[in-house]
Amino acid sequence: MKTKLRIFIWSGFCPDYANGLAFAIAKDETEARKLIEKEKGYEVDEWGSLEIRPVSYRVARCVSGGG
Repeated sequence: MKTKLRIFIWSGFCPDYANGLAFAIAKDETEARKLIEKEKGYEVDEWGSLEIRPVSYRVARCVSGGG
């Protein structure tokens, strides 16, 4: 059986002066978090809000930052 992938999108990710955005395409949330922490190079403290979508269709999301 083929594992279905999903896109995990965190808005409000690692906020400092403005909210960040992170995403990963993975089989589950644990794998997604590990992929992001590997990319970032350290353990993440503030993840923000999570949205999970199937990857069976085209999708686009963006977040504008502010200063």
